[in-house]
Amino acid sequence: MTVDKNNFLFQYTARNTVIHRLPAGVKFCVLCLSSFVLYGAPQTLLAVYALFLVLASVAAKLSWLTVKRNCRFLGIYALCIFFIKIVGVPLTADMLKTMTAETLLFMQKLVLILFTASIFYETTSKLEFFVLCEKIERFFCRKKYTGAFSTLFTITLMCVPRVFEVWAQLNYAYDARTCRRRDIVSAYRRFASLLPALIENLLRFAVTAEKALKNRRLRGC
Repeated sequence: MTVDKNNFLFQYTARNTVIHRLPAGVKFCVLCLSSFVLYGAPQTLLAVYALFLVLASVAAKLSWLTVKRNCRFLGIYALCIFFIKIVGVPLTADMLKTMTAETLLFMQKLVLILFTASIFYETTSKLEFFVLCEKIERFFCRKKYTGAFSTLFTITLMCVPRVFEVWAQLNYAYDARTCRRRDIVSAYRRFASLLPALIENLLRFAVTAEKALKNRRLRGC
């Protein structure tokens, strides 16, 4: 089954933009720093970073499809967080207001981090991942460089978009073979059927990627 890769989160899109031409190390540092700093940041800093993110998204030519896809994911995630918070607590009006405010505050920061990750993954190729990880390992290990860390870390970065791609493909295949129902029992059966296939596919992908990266290093490319 052929599936459009634009339907998945965190898929690389080849374009000639300023953000695409930025070194992968710069984009990776922004991603890491934002993940740590934003959760404890004041509202003023969040607003400034949000403006920066809008400009970066325009410069990277982030598509409306990506924006819609991220918003859909965030909406589902927000509902899950809210329901988890209210489980086991008395449902008074004040409690609901408090839980809603806490969820919105958390989601406000998650939105910024998710769109930062989208820009990073959609403007950074797999080769750039590997070169970046190699540079990091060579910088810290110097003469003790073996390539083990760069290979493992590259596969980890590559597996993030792969999870969403494979999960969507498995769902399309499952829908094509079964009746599409939207009840809790059907959702459980779907999850129980597809999770082992997802894990198997990711393990196979990791083994293949490891061989490819080792071959590339041996060729000295």
